Order: sequence, then structure tokens, then C-alpha cells
Amino acid sequence: MSDALAVPAGLRPSTYLTPGTTFPADLTELAMTELHVLHSRVARQLEREYLTTPSGAHPLTLERYRELTVELDAREIGAARPPATR
Repeated sequence: MSDALAVPAGLRPSTYLTPGTTFPADLTELAMTELHVLHSRVARQLEREYLTTPSGAHPLTLERYRELTVELDAREIGAARPPATR
């Protein structure tokens, strides 16, 4: 499990991923479930920032959201391709 998904002992898991929280360097190493959880946490943080910050979302949150969307799209496209035949 990546550090971004790990919950320190004694703390409740957060449903947000703040810009100060660790983010995986390589999203391709995450299982699909971990990727979806991370996407959900970043999306919730993005909503929170848009609703509470007059200047808009934090650039790091926007970049993380984009990276996660690209990875999810790549996996969906890869899963839809038929296997190569020889």
C-alpha cells in the first residue's frame, strides 16, 4: 500500500488528500482499488478547495487530479483492447 493510502496508527482515515500529504511517484504500481481510493480522496480535496478558497484549487491538487485521471483512462483503454494475436 502506498504512503498516500496508509493511515498512521490511532488516526481516522481521511477522505481528503491535502497538498501536504505524500503522493505516489508512480501510479502504475498501484492496484486498481488503491487508484480509485486515491482518486476519490483527491477529488474530494479538489471540491473542498473550490468551495473554500476564493482563488480556486491548489495547483498541486489540480496536477494530482489530472495524473490520476490520465492513469485511470489509460487502464480503461488498455482493458478494452483485445489481446494481440500472433
